[in-house]
Amino acid sequence: MERFLDRYPGTIAGLGLGKEGKLLAVGGQNALPFHGFEGRAAKPRLALELSDREPVDYPAGLQELYAGVSSCPVAWAKQGAQELGAELLCLNLGSMEQDIPAPTIAAGVRRIAEAVDVPLIVFGLGDKEKDAAVLPVVAAECRGHNLLLGPVLKENYQQIAPAALEHGHAIIAQIPMDINLAKDLNIRLGKFFPLERVVIDPLSCAAGYGLEYAYSTMERIRLAAVVHDDKSLQCPIIARVGKEVWKTKEAMQDTPRGVLWEAATAFTLLLAGADLVTFRHPESLRQVKALVG
Repeated sequence: MERFLDRYPGTIAGLGLGKEGKLLAVGGQNALPFHGFEGRAAKPRLALELSDREPVDYPAGLQELYAGVSSCPVAWAKQGAQELGAELLCLNLGSMEQDIPAPTIAAGVRRIAEAVDVPLIVFGLGDKEKDAAVLPVVAAECRGHNLLLGPVLKENYQQIAPAALEHGHAIIAQIPMDINLAKDLNIRLGKFFPLERVVIDPLSCAAGYGLEYAYSTMERIRLAAVVHDDKSLQCPIIARVGKEVWKTKEAMQDTPRGVLWEAATAFTLLLAGADLVTFRHPESLRQVKALVG
């Protein structure tokens, strides 16, 4: 039987996130998704999203779910980590849309990081200028918390990545669904930033809204890294599923349908090669956790 199994030359970098002594491992496999019988597997990591301000983009079902904590990001984070079973949290910096000073935003992130024991992903707006102004300040303020900071774009990596490196954080390199752009950005980053501290975000789509294109891009990145030993792409992959699913009309109109939509999208992208998936509904997270074990 052994001779019928495939062995691959490439290995995805293993990344540890979070505080010293409580690191959470992401990546580290040398086989394709759910092919642990062919090599070393890696456990998918599932995160709950929250916002550092009242979430204006959440539909009514999610608004009701988090009504007791959404006005206090620290309480929201504690609920996610202590009551809802999140092994890590993804903090969206919605406050950046209000032009709040960067030091104020960064201080809020530090309070959240100090309040929970699970690792923290910190995600800006995807605006090249605003993110470049705020994320380096967050990196400095949260030194010692080993955050995963992003998104880092081709247009602002020279401002964000050095600050993340100096203060001991990992980064999310974001590109628009293109394997060649992912290679290009990682090659640029690799000149001064260790690629084993990089997570690739090729962008995600919800089921029914371009999911097949997101799947194809992630699959190509993972095949290049593991099967073809492309060292520029041997990084974990993140899929920000929650944000994409809960803006669809199906999820906005019907919360139970949204839960299933989110779970189905997440599991599909795990099959494509995602190592880290973010959710907005804890029931979706529980369903996927039960599937992957």
